[in-house]
Amino acid sequence: MAISVDPPDRSKALAEKLGVNYPLLSDPKRDVVRGYGVEDQENGIAWPAIFIVGRDGNVRWRSLAETYKERPTSAVVLRALDHTK
Repeated sequence: MAISVDPPDRSKALAEKLGVNYPLLSDPKRDVVRGYGVEDQENGIAWPAIFIVGRDGNVRWRSLAETYKERPTSAVVLRALDHTK
């Protein structure tokens, strides 16, 4: 799943535009964003981040970036997922 700080209608429109086939959740109050420590308070958004969370709720892997252009490739994330099993 992905989480956006946008309101639900904008998150839904973005998911449709991007053609994502996974849930795109909305966190307009930024509660989850703050909980994971990725809130960009100055700009009212979240820093780009990817978290792999185990069934026990613990973060197994994470990728943090300063810009959305710096995201890891799918292959990197899938390798991380394989190593967290």
